[in-house]
Amino acid sequence: MFDYRLATTDRLDELRGFLFEHGTNPWNYLPVDGVDNEFKLIRALKASALAAHCDQQLIGFAIFYHPDALPDPFLKYANDRHAIYIAEAVVHREFNGRGIGSELLKQIIAIAPSYGAQTVLLDRHAENAASAGMMRKAGFKALATFVDRPRRNHGNCSTTVLGYDLI
Repeated sequence: MFDYRLATTDRLDELRGFLFEHGTNPWNYLPVDGVDNEFKLIRALKASALAAHCDQQLIGFAIFYHPDALPDPFLKYANDRHAIYIAEAVVHREFNGRGIGSELLKQIIAIAPSYGAQTVLLDRHAENAASAGMMRKAGFKALATFVDRPRRNHGNCSTTVLGYDLI
């Protein structure tokens, strides 16, 4: 069926292209420099990408920051615990609705303790129903919602931060 495994650095260009092809929509904030920084973090071993495959075809992936690279804005949601931050979760358009996105999140939750994490954090546009369902299905709980005009220019221009406690 579907195979989930950490991506190797020789696949990063493919992942980057996939992200812009299948992740671009009014709900997602994907600035080129920000995406490039995420891939630099992977190369520096401060982040990883978990990829989903079907018969060797890339059908989705998620980028997660290791606890030592947690972005400053998320420190307050970690509550002094080591946290993984999931920055991206994208699924091939032809495979949407098959639970691949929520399984990517569940797989990251499962491996998070091996990175020393005690909680997993992520965020989404507050009105993104598809992401909300994927995150709820994986067990994430909303922690805060706030107007975020620098990153959100669609709908109510708000971000919702969600968390999953491992302890």
